[in-house]
Amino acid sequence: MGLKSRVLIIGGTGYLGKRLVKASLEQGHETYVLQRPEIGVDIEKIQMLLSFKKQGARLVVGSFNDHRSLVEALKQVDVVICAISGVHFRTHQILLQLKLVEAIKEAGNIKRFLPSEFGTDPSRMADAMQPGRETFDEKMMVRKAIKDARIPFTYVSANCFAGYFVGGLCQFGTILPSRDSVVLFGDGNQKCKS
Repeated sequence: MGLKSRVLIIGGTGYLGKRLVKASLEQGHETYVLQRPEIGVDIEKIQMLLSFKKQGARLVVGSFNDHRSLVEALKQVDVVICAISGVHFRTHQILLQLKLVEAIKEAGNIKRFLPSEFGTDPSRMADAMQPGRETFDEKMMVRKAIKDARIPFTYVSANCFAGYFVGGLCQFGTILPSRDSVVLFGDGNQKCKS
């Protein structure tokens, strides 16, 4: 039997996060899910958290708005997987990880951090257009903070989840295609690099 970890998943009720919680539990890891008070009375997310608890996950309360609560949550684990979404352009959710980096530094016990990097590798996206450009730049800021803090990390770049974008014809913020119009980004002169 392989080595088991104490894993904290942040963003566990999201598109990817709920799958990470399931996989961590199935692999037999002691799995913790950050329960952020910001979810308020979102019944679906609360039901999902309770479902995780029934499956054996431990809920730990913490918030990006409360540094101390993040540090206390981190002290209970040795691996952190952040699955907060970068899809909500202009909300700068990816930059919340800068607060997480500070908390990881202070906790001092994290053996591995997997930041929210599950889409396209931002280091290869120098020619990306808006609105994606902003998210890639923010991910690079997080990478720099992780490196500067000397936190052990693993980046998982799945080179985007095509199914997430293709169904909505790459119209950011929607999953189903519009019947009325489609916005084409760029000026038609953008070159593709491999």
